[in-house]
Amino acid sequence: MKLAEQWKEKWESQPGLMLITVVIWSIFIGLCIKAGALLFTSIYSLFKPTVAQDLFEGLNLYGLMNQEIWYYIGLVSLLIGIACLKAYMFYLMIRIFLTINLNHPFSKKVSDLISEIASVAIQTGILIIITTASLKWLIKRGFDIPSMGAYTGGAFEYLLLGALIYAIAKVFKRGVELQSENELTI
Repeated sequence: MKLAEQWKEKWESQPGLMLITVVIWSIFIGLCIKAGALLFTSIYSLFKPTVAQDLFEGLNLYGLMNQEIWYYIGLVSLLIGIACLKAYMFYLMIRIFLTINLNHPFSKKVSDLISEIASVAIQTGILIIITTASLKWLIKRGFDIPSMGAYTGGAFEYLLLGALIYAIAKVFKRGVELQSENELTI
């Protein structure tokens, strides 16, 4: 019951933040579905190889699976890792919006969550770079790989996002220090 009361109180006092939280929840659920579908169909394709023709939204890795199963497993693992990191980043955003209080916005918990989002964004960018390099390596070796721009695009954007959020985390950390000094002074 206490959680429902907190939600009601937050909704009444900070409706804008709660509306953003609902949008982030919907994106998070979509990313979880994508990661789960990739994971399920990838595992299922090991037992029924024809499933690899349409892993998720037309992703066809059947040719790679027929040529070399271990490269297939490695590539699919990288794709699942990217999807999971993206979902986790939105989960952290949800936690921030449920934790933050606009009356006293600077808190250690929110600062730590912002730092963790920066770290996850950088990890996502690096994993996308590794996946793209792996794809180029496989194509160079003559493996049948379709275009995968929807799955491996945006590495630079995630690295930039991580750097920007890291800078915001530093500012937020300083805000926590100033807010605690002001509370001690008063």
